[in-house]
Amino acid sequence: MQKPTIAIIGPGRAGSALGRALHKASYTIAAIGGRNPDNVRNLAAELGARACQSPATTIDLADLTILAVPDDVILPLATDMADSLCSAAGRSVVHLSGAQDRGALRPLAQQASLRTGVFHPLQTFRRGPQAAQNVAGTYFGIDADPPFRDLLMQLAGDVGGHHFDLSGVDRALYHAAAVFAANYPTTLLAEAIALASQAGLEAETARQGMTTLLAGVVKNLSELTPAEAITGPASRGDLGTIQRHLDALKNDPELQRLYQLLADRTKLLDPDKEAAA
Repeated sequence: MQKPTIAIIGPGRAGSALGRALHKASYTIAAIGGRNPDNVRNLAAELGARACQSPATTIDLADLTILAVPDDVILPLATDMADSLCSAAGRSVVHLSGAQDRGALRPLAQQASLRTGVFHPLQTFRRGPQAAQNVAGTYFGIDADPPFRDLLMQLAGDVGGHHFDLSGVDRALYHAAAVFAANYPTTLLAEAIALASQAGLEAETARQGMTTLLAGVVKNLSELTPAEAITGPASRGDLGTIQRHLDALKNDPELQRLYQLLADRTKLLDPDKEAAA
């Protein structure tokens, strides 16, 4: 299957990482568009693309346009672009949102005859060129009609990723799951670092020690199910230790409640172990 030329609107974390990965996979990045002129110019220069200020112009320059913009911007942007285009028949557009379905691109499908789809990278990206390193191995959720779906599956494979079908999936529930996995462990790590510092560890020791601990957990989870990988007092039914932790958290009632809730949910990972306790 011939590789399409690519345009990216939104050179933020995800858009830049995906653009770099596609460029490395020998895709032609024809155009970069977005609201921040400096980000657009910098990524366009790096990838040998044309820098565009008009979204409609960006679409005109490529076979496939990737909208790497915030969720709430997708529908208004698609509407504005549809009003600006006379026709873009034969071209395609996807967005990267896990929370939105293809409906957010309906104006482009109905008014401009573009093929539309969803291409959600189930991944988190940092800022900067190093973010492209996270693309390989990423699972991409795809929602599109054939043969466009086949092209997106090829796209995922060419950047070293895996694909799965998002059609018919509850997007809000799916995206909530992704937020639990990608965002909240970082929030919990921040709480752990703060608690370790309060306990008397030096700040950098607390950060490095707790981060290394979390990295060990992730390594275990790459080979085990959560029920198999879980450790600690809640998984052992060590109620005395849990109570001592709750007592130590008495000056922060919200964090104390969060600890108790997480301990209770941890017990549910292994109902047999809970019954034995």
